[in-house]
Amino acid sequence: MTTRRHLPLLLAAAATVVVACSTSATDLRAVPYGFLTFVAQQAGTGYTAGAVGSFYSASGLSVPTATAPWDSCRLQTYSSTPGTSLGTIFPSLSAGPFIQFKNGARTDSLFPKAVATETQYLSRTTSGIPYTPGDSVAVVIPGFDGALGYPAISFKAKSAEKLTVQDFGTPVGGARLDLRWNAGQDLNGTIVFSFRYSGAGSDVQTAQVLCQYRDDGADSVPAKYTASWAGSSNKTWTASRVRTWVGPVAKSGYFDFISTFDIPTPVAP
Repeated sequence: MTTRRHLPLLLAAAATVVVACSTSATDLRAVPYGFLTFVAQQAGTGYTAGAVGSFYSASGLSVPTATAPWDSCRLQTYSSTPGTSLGTIFPSLSAGPFIQFKNGARTDSLFPKAVATETQYLSRTTSGIPYTPGDSVAVVIPGFDGALGYPAISFKAKSAEKLTVQDFGTPVGGARLDLRWNAGQDLNGTIVFSFRYSGAGSDVQTAQVLCQYRDDGADSVPAKYTASWAGSSNKTWTASRVRTWVGPVAKSGYFDFISTFDIPTPVAP
């Protein structure tokens, strides 16, 4: 599940590492699917959110949630190239003239814009929506009637708290790698680590150790996964705190609000 701008990293990660719930991959009946990503960005001494809304008429999709289906690591391929956009497969739906965010006394909006083969809802402020990570935001999606319309939905959801990770260095001789981070305020979030590396004789990162943990502040990467990453000439790592709010909409559809705080944290334009 990938699309453009903020969505490639986030939805690809979410679809890979968090449980797919509520929908059946064998269901061929097209229903409304909505995704709203809320990605923390550094903006001076504070933070803004890069927000993107996308809505589709689709069949067989899963709905990523931050409820951890597994609490461990696994090996996967890695590519820095964004995958195929959902908009090249499924038709976009209109969710109305705007999406409204309310954060305390502040109100911000996203507006529809054609992006390649789909419609995305984006802020007209390139630096994003000012907020404090961990705060709740109230979202109003007015919806649009008709065959190419997405149903209305309103909700309030908690954004992902600021994430900090203790320096863990590089394991020696394929030893276990212990990880420590600031625990979430509750266990309704997921922590995702991606340890990316190149193979022997190459400088291109093509593999990763992908780990998903409950957001309780501590876990480890088993020794059997660390040797290849530790010995690579080109290795990096990223971490993300993921929070979601998933709800049903009319016409048997779904809506998924996905908030992340990533390390490294992107800088607002």
